[in-house]
Amino acid sequence: MFSRIHTAVCKGVEGVNVYVETDISKGLPAMNIVGLASTMVMESRERIKSAIINSDLDYPRGRITVNLTPACIRKNGSGLDLPIAAGVLTSFEYIDRGKISEYGLIGELSLEGSVLGTEGVLPMVICLKKAGIKKVIIPADNVLEASMVSGIELFPVRTLIEAVRLINGWSHEMPEDLCSEARKTLAEKMEKAAVERGDFADIRGQESAKRALIIAVTGRHGLLMIGSPGCGKTMLASRLPAIMPPMTEEERIETAIIYSAAGRTNFGRDIPLIRPFRNPHNTIGRAGLIGGGSIPVPGEITLAHNGILFLDEVCEFDREKIEALRTPIEEKKIVHFRKGDNYTFPCNFQLIMAANPCPCGFYGDSTKMCRCTEAQLDSYRKKLSGPMMDRIDMRIGMERIEYDELRSQCNVKTGLSTSDMRAIVEKGISFARNEGRLSANADMTEKETEQWCRLGEEEERFMNEAFNALKLTPRSYKKTLKVARTIADIAESRCIKTDHLAEALSYRMIDTVNN
Repeated sequence: MFSRIHTAVCKGVEGVNVYVETDISKGLPAMNIVGLASTMVMESRERIKSAIINSDLDYPRGRITVNLTPACIRKNGSGLDLPIAAGVLTSFEYIDRGKISEYGLIGELSLEGSVLGTEGVLPMVICLKKAGIKKVIIPADNVLEASMVSGIELFPVRTLIEAVRLINGWSHEMPEDLCSEARKTLAEKMEKAAVERGDFADIRGQESAKRALIIAVTGRHGLLMIGSPGCGKTMLASRLPAIMPPMTEEERIETAIIYSAAGRTNFGRDIPLIRPFRNPHNTIGRAGLIGGGSIPVPGEITLAHNGILFLDEVCEFDREKIEALRTPIEEKKIVHFRKGDNYTFPCNFQLIMAANPCPCGFYGDSTKMCRCTEAQLDSYRKKLSGPMMDRIDMRIGMERIEYDELRSQCNVKTGLSTSDMRAIVEKGISFARNEGRLSANADMTEKETEQWCRLGEEEERFMNEAFNALKLTPRSYKKTLKVARTIADIAESRCIKTDHLAEALSYRMIDTVNN
């Protein structure tokens, strides 16, 4: 007997429709799986056999052939266990062939017949929805993340026999209640989600650095902070998500899809509800940073999609890893090729970097002497190449806080707080949107830059002199205009003025980490 089951697999961070075709014929008992199945899928044969037997169901004694179509797509993941088992049972007439055609199935099976949670359920459910499937059977462990998808009926199950009863209409339980409860829990988590990273008011001094952070977040500009150890670079960066605008529904689902495909949601319990903040250590491998592997998985730059990628002590990273960021910064995506197939991962992140001025950290410090040799300085300086520095919109130098300034503010919080900075960011973004700009200033195209960054005669003369004096490149010139546009937005000015340009240029004065 022949059966056809609808399911899906993950390819990168996208779901791909797959049909499980099963045929039972006369011959020696065996199960053969064809259709570019990975080792993980091939091993499912023993899991499925034990799961069916331990669910008090008869296992077919004929020759079982399972075809995963389309055959040109490599299939990987344990989520094919349940659909293959359902295909076997349908061919053996345990499951109604007409009723199962209405369902899509996803899930891993244990030897005792339990349906276990699996990675990548969210993109697979979205894929099935786009294919016109109205009902999807999923593991109960994955109900929280799957409930983010609206317009589709989800049926969470805990055992194989429960799935059989549900499809045949024998079950009198209401699995929809579990989905409703999951959606309610998710909504409550979204309402209560708050950034617990501390208040900017706790950071003494560094008001000019806070100003730069406001501009960077408002326009989503890349930022490099350079300063001696302990001046507050990491503290400032770690608080950035608190002043960023909340994710839209589309961005939240995009981010959840990435984390689901990467197996980072803990079955939906750790779905990012605020913008991601990724802070990889400088010992991270290339594949860990940009993604990769024999079957490519998202790297840190993809996990930072719609959020921040913070490279602390960036000059301690290998130069090769830093240079690998150049293309993703421009294209907002990265493509990996494996065995004739391509995997595309989104990576629209905001790059924030921090560095010491030299290996010992005290080059140019007013209180401590730098003990680095010229060779060490040259090696350190070369970690950030000219092309990479040219791609960073803003660079600021930070100085240590003196004792008097630190103690004078010890008992009283002064300066900009998180709420103050968030209000300024929201004002600048709101002004830009009211003007008709929906994308971030840092992402403006050439045409949009010409439209929104027009200069008056006085401003043109000013930029002409600055271009020649500072030896700007065409790229750095455009980036200066975009930063100036953001500064003008914060000031609620439709025109870019000379003082806006001057401030934007001041954020490009540091060309190397030891200047």
